[in-house]
Amino acid sequence: MKYLRFARHWIWLAPLALGVAFIAAGGYMVLEGRNAHNEVRDSIAQENITVSADAPAFGGEVVDSAAKADSQAEAILHHTLTATGGYLYAEMGQYLMPEGNYILPKGTYMTADGGTSQDLAQAAKDNKGTPIITTTDKALAAKNASDQPVRAWTSDKALAATDASGAPVSNPLRTTAQTSAFLRTSLGVAVMGFKVSDLVVGMGAFMVLIGATFILVLAPAVYYSAELANNYNEILKKQEKERAVRGPAIPVTND
Repeated sequence: MKYLRFARHWIWLAPLALGVAFIAAGGYMVLEGRNAHNEVRDSIAQENITVSADAPAFGGEVVDSAAKADSQAEAILHHTLTATGGYLYAEMGQYLMPEGNYILPKGTYMTADGGTSQDLAQAAKDNKGTPIITTTDKALAAKNASDQPVRAWTSDKALAATDASGAPVSNPLRTTAQTSAFLRTSLGVAVMGFKVSDLVVGMGAFMVLIGATFILVLAPAVYYSAELANNYNEILKKQEKERAVRGPAIPVTND
């Protein structure tokens, strides 16, 4: 019973200690999150990357935030797709086909009757069963930023154009798309770094708020609840003593 009274009297220290722990941990998270944010910002800022003028936002500004990095990544992707006719690195062949062969717009296929379709089921197939996406008709070809037909590519050396030494000619657009993928990945890592550090700061601030609630609200509530319980017990004990002193009540009769 003695230990119960002791625990009840000092139980308010538990939420107080938890509140201090939450504030300390939250403060640490805020500090480390801000440090991480600043490190990511300084790291990408030293690369002196300028947002393209035709980016969705922040044109001409140095990339030093998640929003600017994301905007520049969108601009790079737009430039890449414009240059390749809508194709990305993994969708392109390693070699150029001979002059006069062009690539169709992405998602468009040649049909057996010489037309085009966006329905894969209607696409004509080569001898390997691959849908044909090349044409010799400039009017059907995908266009680049200069409105010129995009030259066709292939991964089959036998179909590739060759140089003076007989070696297959590499597809420069595939190299462009590969560089684009590297740049966008780097910017994406920076965006992720910014967002993770901001998330840590937000979580830290939330923990500080929880700690403050424990200290300012819960601890006082527990303290006063324990005091009320103790006072109530003291009143009950006092009443019991008074009844013991007075003795049992004497019944009244009407004799």
